[in-house]
Amino acid sequence: MTPEFLRRYYILRIISNPKVYGIEKNGFVPLEDLQKSLDQLRADNMDDPLYDKLNLHSQKTIKRDLDKIKSYYQAIILHKRNYGYYVDGYEISEALKEIYEKTELYLLHHHAHAWKTYVTTARSSLSSQVDLVPLIQAIEQHLLIEITYQGWYDDSFKIISGFFQALHIKEINKAWYLMAYNEQYGFYAFCLDNRIKSLSISKQHIKETVAFSPKDYFKNVIGILKIDINAEWIHIEVANHHYKYLENNPLHHSQQIVTRPKELDTQNLDYKNPNIWGEIKVFVEPNYEFLMEILKYNLWVKVIGPLHVKAYVKHHLEYMLSYYS
Repeated sequence: MTPEFLRRYYILRIISNPKVYGIEKNGFVPLEDLQKSLDQLRADNMDDPLYDKLNLHSQKTIKRDLDKIKSYYQAIILHKRNYGYYVDGYEISEALKEIYEKTELYLLHHHAHAWKTYVTTARSSLSSQVDLVPLIQAIEQHLLIEITYQGWYDDSFKIISGFFQALHIKEINKAWYLMAYNEQYGFYAFCLDNRIKSLSISKQHIKETVAFSPKDYFKNVIGILKIDINAEWIHIEVANHHYKYLENNPLHHSQQIVTRPKELDTQNLDYKNPNIWGEIKVFVEPNYEFLMEILKYNLWVKVIGPLHVKAYVKHHLEYMLSYYS
């Protein structure tokens, strides 16, 4: 992240949500208010070089930044004379949401020490053998990496050693994974915890690279596992108090609403009352990670179809119940 990127990011954030920055001018942001907000952000982070260019905000610079914002974010910021800046037809796209989220997460990590009194983040299992920045550069530059990996149960206890093309890094459930490829193992998900015994990045460029699209590869899975069983529509009933949560935090990008609860707000949670249950469906592989996701939601969700997926969940629940017999 560069100081220029951060300035443009905050310009968009301030203009798109001015009340957060104390600007209440009926949705408009005058140039002077925009400049004051940027100055305040700079003053609050005076010793941080990342914020160095927030106070470079002449009208000419702002105009150039607005052109960049239009190009990068596909967000059009207009100016109304005597009122100020505003976002034209503002609706946050999925791509823009992702930029917002990743930038905010980056800033949280960037300020981790200074903000530790105010923010608690989850500890991840990332191995000390792994440095993500050069690994990302290896992905960008198509450099061969060499891995020695001691698998656990999920990896059939395999010891994997060899050269790979690094493809993609994914963080999920407090763990980091590297998708990599070579001819012997094909596409493989390496968990970047202490199963990594060594990881080095060569200076050798890969001549014949394989293409990898995380959007396509993970399209029908929850998490990281892809075992090539058929994806299918899985129907799940959700109790009203958790239905709202899953509306805002979908189980999977394919999630669709089938029916909403007839009684969306109830003081008492009577799970025998059919009116508190809504129904959603997701199109995924019903694998182990799907099961773990369902079990996470306790008695608030129930799989109702297809029957073989319902039986799969029921079998595990009965087995767990036997522990307490």
